[in-house]
Amino acid sequence: MGNAFNNPLDEAKQARMQEIIGDVLTLFATEFPIHYKDALIEKVKAEAQPEEEDERQLPDFPIPDYELKTGSLTKKGDVVKNWKARHFVALNKADNYRVDYYEKEGGKLKGSINFAGYSVADFDENETKELGQFGIKIVPSDTRRRVWYLKASSEEDKAEWVKVFKNACDNASAPQNPDEVLSAAFNGAYRAVRWRYGYYGWYRINYTEAEQLGELVSNILYRELISDVIYNIPAGPARGSIVNMVQKSVDTTVMAAVGAAWNSGVQACTSLRSTLEGAAKSLLTPLFEQEVKLKQEIQKVTNSTVVPVLQDLGSRICQPLMRICSNPITAAYVAGIRGFLQYMQTNVIPELTGDNLASQIRRVHMSVEYWWSGPMENANKICWNLYCSDLADVASYFSGGYSTYSLYSKVLNSIRDLMHRAIFAFETRYTDGFTNFGDNLTEVLSRLIHDSILSLKELLNSILGGILQDPIESGIINPCMSLVKPIQDVIDSIPVPGLSDLFNLSSLTEDVLNTFVETSLGAIVDGSFGQIESQIDATRRELNVPKK
Repeated sequence: MGNAFNNPLDEAKQARMQEIIGDVLTLFATEFPIHYKDALIEKVKAEAQPEEEDERQLPDFPIPDYELKTGSLTKKGDVVKNWKARHFVALNKADNYRVDYYEKEGGKLKGSINFAGYSVADFDENETKELGQFGIKIVPSDTRRRVWYLKASSEEDKAEWVKVFKNACDNASAPQNPDEVLSAAFNGAYRAVRWRYGYYGWYRINYTEAEQLGELVSNILYRELISDVIYNIPAGPARGSIVNMVQKSVDTTVMAAVGAAWNSGVQACTSLRSTLEGAAKSLLTPLFEQEVKLKQEIQKVTNSTVVPVLQDLGSRICQPLMRICSNPITAAYVAGIRGFLQYMQTNVIPELTGDNLASQIRRVHMSVEYWWSGPMENANKICWNLYCSDLADVASYFSGGYSTYSLYSKVLNSIRDLMHRAIFAFETRYTDGFTNFGDNLTEVLSRLIHDSILSLKELLNSILGGILQDPIESGIINPCMSLVKPIQDVIDSIPVPGLSDLFNLSSLTEDVLNTFVETSLGAIVDGSFGQIESQIDATRRELNVPKK
């Protein structure tokens, strides 16, 4: 085979690849300090303003740190492809649902699995024949990452581990920088680059900042250059190895460039942090005053563009979606309320004493995480039916990556959070001296119903916002950016030295438009909420729970 086939990335294509990478990273390097400044200013402003009063009646549940499951699994090596028994420990939210594995129980830590960006699958028929029964695959969304191959000892043990792993995949967060300002700046700049290259809509951050940016750079490269290169590699026995060579070359080049750009951007911004933070604090009062005026100007300019689009989205998507989704979602909340009451009355209170309170309460918290039984069982069944059947009628409304499974997960996670809060409230009241189990449960149940109404309204707003993210970004935010450009002259003319440097017109515009959108979506939810609230109130009356 000739050299052209051995290296499809000739000098011209390599030069074009470097040009594309350079363009994307130059754009990110421009956007990142702007969003860093914005995030820092928002932090300063938030610290200067009083906290909003929390209307919820249930307390915050401490981040759970107890182990979810331990046991033995057989793991296939990544480099040496042999199978070895390992002792696995599935950790909880406090450890980002990480799973550690050890040489043996009590032995040396051999490694960890971080589940952000992964999903769980069974071995297919061929893998079962080759590798054995009771197989579990942990599969990355990015094919360039490792696939984990595991085997359980029985079908029952496999089923338990699969549920633990799926829970971790659904809830694990990306390993981003713990500095909230840096993290927010990356997210803003990353989204701005996506928009510039036509990637609108819902997406999830699954990796470190450098890895996430690298994936976007790779996607752009493949769209604009590499896919054609791979397509034109002739068929034959060497094609697979040539494709792998191209992909590895691209990955290596991208990650080297992205890693250097990310480290440089972080160092440049953090070196200016104290200066920017001091300037923002010294100008807080005029900053607030000018921001209100600027946002009013932006709203005047964009109003005539935003209203027609929102009216169209409301009638065409939001209202039909609310009609289909609101009843089953409300039914899931009601099932959660009933499940909590029944589980506490049947499985907890009869066995509860002051001596075993901590262990019993921990068992209830764990039963909430394992939604296939216990207090979450019926709520999960309703959500699953919503995912499998009802939403098929409105599948066309889900765009930009926001999936019906995302909705299913949102609903379940919201109900699960309420359950944990209610269990913690019951425990706290008992330790504070409210030792009558029946009265304690009635009080907690009243608070649970109150907070369920607040949570349900917040959730429905979130669902509409997620589904509409693509049309809002492409049909409202981007078109309005060009309309507000003359306001930059107003910003530049602010007669306070240094103040104009703290305003970013794009961020101000996006903030105004997002507030406008949230208000409009909230009105749609409010219009449907009377019936929703009446269903929960009917449950309250049926259970004979006083209204809080």
